[in-house]
Amino acid sequence: MKAKRSAVVTGLAIFALTTLALHVLQPALSPRHEAVSYYVHGNHGWLLTIGLIALGTASLALTAALVRATEGSGARAGRWLLGIWSVGVLLGGVFPADPAGTWSAPPSVAGVIHGSAAMVAFLALPTGALFLARSFRRDPAWKEAAGLLFGLALATAVSLVVFYASLMPVFVRPGPPILLGLSERILLGLYLVWLAAVALNLPTSPVRT
Repeated sequence: MKAKRSAVVTGLAIFALTTLALHVLQPALSPRHEAVSYYVHGNHGWLLTIGLIALGTASLALTAALVRATEGSGARAGRWLLGIWSVGVLLGGVFPADPAGTWSAPPSVAGVIHGSAAMVAFLALPTGALFLARSFRRDPAWKEAAGLLFGLALATAVSLVVFYASLMPVFVRPGPPILLGLSERILLGLYLVWLAAVALNLPTSPVRT
């Protein structure tokens, strides 16, 4: 379990570091208004691809670890949803988003895949986190961390609502979203914290044998 924990934390750290580096390398993109996905088109954009693949791989490793560390129908649903999040992130890394400022133009095939995968993934993680939080609260092996993980699961759900609210102008006007970059960065930050918290609190001995 220690090896899986290390693999997850390493993948999360790679995503965080590559994303932070892109903020420095591409200062023209506004963190308040521009999505993280747009960094793929600028200077050293390949760093985002590496970061997303690392994040997706780390999430898959955590999903695999939870197979032996959780029990019950709620945990099973949570693991499936975490797996969907993982695949969505990997698809987002393979298929780049369309460049910034193209909201009113027809999207490319890669842009459609990226956007669709992102929307599904963003919904899957907090939903899965809430299912798993219920399982954690009933499991003695997760007792010490259950309260923290439940609170973080709620925070991810709230961040998703805020993110969707920032996108509403796209569907209403249509027009550019409001503070998309800020809402997405809050969402991704909380998702990373939840993933890291689950990984760091994995039981040393598997629940399922």
